[in-house]
This record gives sequence, C-alpha cells and structure tokens, in this order.
Amino acid sequence: MKPQLAISTRFSRDQYAVAVKEAVSHGFSGIDWNFDPMRIAVASNARKKFYDCALSSGLPSRFHAPCHDTELGHEDPLISSTAVQYLKMYIYLIKDFPKTSITLHIGSRGIPMEELSWDNAVKGLREVVKFGEDNGVAVCLENLKHGWTNNPETFAELVQASGSMVTFDIGHARASPYVSGGDYTLEEFMEPVGARVRNLHVYEIESKQGEHIEPTGLDSIRPALDWALSKGVTWWVLELYSIDSMARCKNLIESHFC
Repeated sequence: MKPQLAISTRFSRDQYAVAVKEAVSHGFSGIDWNFDPMRIAVASNARKKFYDCALSSGLPSRFHAPCHDTELGHEDPLISSTAVQYLKMYIYLIKDFPKTSITLHIGSRGIPMEELSWDNAVKGLREVVKFGEDNGVAVCLENLKHGWTNNPETFAELVQASGSMVTFDIGHARASPYVSGGDYTLEEFMEPVGARVRNLHVYEIESKQGEHIEPTGLDSIRPALDWALSKGVTWWVLELYSIDSMARCKNLIESHFC
C-alpha cells in the first residue's frame, strides 16, 4: 500500500488555477483546498469556474474548512450557531466532489478555554456531521496544539460524542504537551480514533510561533506514518507553506514509501 500525497493550497491562497498547475506539474496525487485564504463563491457562475478547474485536473479534492472566523464550540450561542450554518453551507458547496471530506477545527487560534462551551461544541459538531452524512461529505475533526483536541482522551471523546471522522495532524500532536512531555507516543494518541482517521497532515512539528516545520528526515514521524498505512490511511496532506517545501517533502516520503 502506498500513500496518496496531496498538496495544501495554503501556498496559492485564492489562485486556484495555480494550485492545480503546481499539483499536476510536481506529480501530486491530490489537492487539499484550504478555505482560510480562499473562499468558494455562492454565485453559481463564479463557483463553476472553480469547479471546472478543480475537477478537470483529474486529481481528487478534499477540503479544509475556514477556521479563522468559525468556532463551533464558542460559548456565545450567536457565534456557535452561526458556525454551524456557515459550515453546512460549505458542505453544500462541495457536495458534488466525489468521495470528499471536509476538515474542521474546534478551539482554533489558541482561543482561551473560558470562551468555549463543551456542550455547544458537541451539539454543533454533531449537527454538522449529520448534514455531511446527508450530503455525502465526511466531516473530520482535526487535533490541534492547544485545547480539548490536543488531549488524546478529550479528542477521542469529542469524536465519539459527535460521530465525526478524523484528520490527524502529526505536527500538532508532536507539539501537544501530551506527546512532547512523553505521556503518549503518536501512535498511542491515534489509536483510540484509529478506525475513524481519513486524512493525515504530514510535517515535522508546529513551532511555538505556529509555523509548520519541514522534515529533513523521517526518524521522528516514521512510526506514525507506518501506523497510518497499517490502518489504510493513505491520504497524506503535506501541509507546508510553499510548493518547493511540499515537493521536497514528497520526494523524501516517496524515497521511503513508494
């Protein structure tokens, strides 16, 4: 079994044709469309331009929902309920992409925990997951460096309570105090949600400043990559900030796994 290596469109921002061109020219096997620096138009004529470009590439697409202005777990019901509807809209806009998924955050941007509500988080995520199921889009919760999802136990609890699938971010997990402090290995972090992992975010680690560090070798993350393959998780997003760094990471992984 070989991994399917996808680029993240963080580097191309809203230039979707650039993302497609670079993905094809560098031999990637998929595209992970990140909607923080980019949006999909609700006007059908404008949206069709994106659809045509993405679908004509021949590469499968998966998606990362906006997180900068979206928080399902916010204690303010106006913000949390708006997030639910906003994310439902994005699911509706991508439902025509075959076998796709959308990745969500709870607790983005290091939001203070006192501004969050566990009940709102579970209720909102469950509602978005159900809407995704009804529209053929797998909704995946991503583990972060801070908050409930940096803890293997509460992360698994959120996943179980909501019925979500999982996007497992290796760099976030390695920066979590539960892994960096030696309480868990990466594989032990993943194990409770292993059957629900659909996507893997691959890079060395997220720095204290929030930068995704490019790996120069695989010693520190190879066990997690082996574990993912053993579970049939083959969609690996090389979540770095430039096409050059993603291309180097692709070459590094292919030298070991392809």
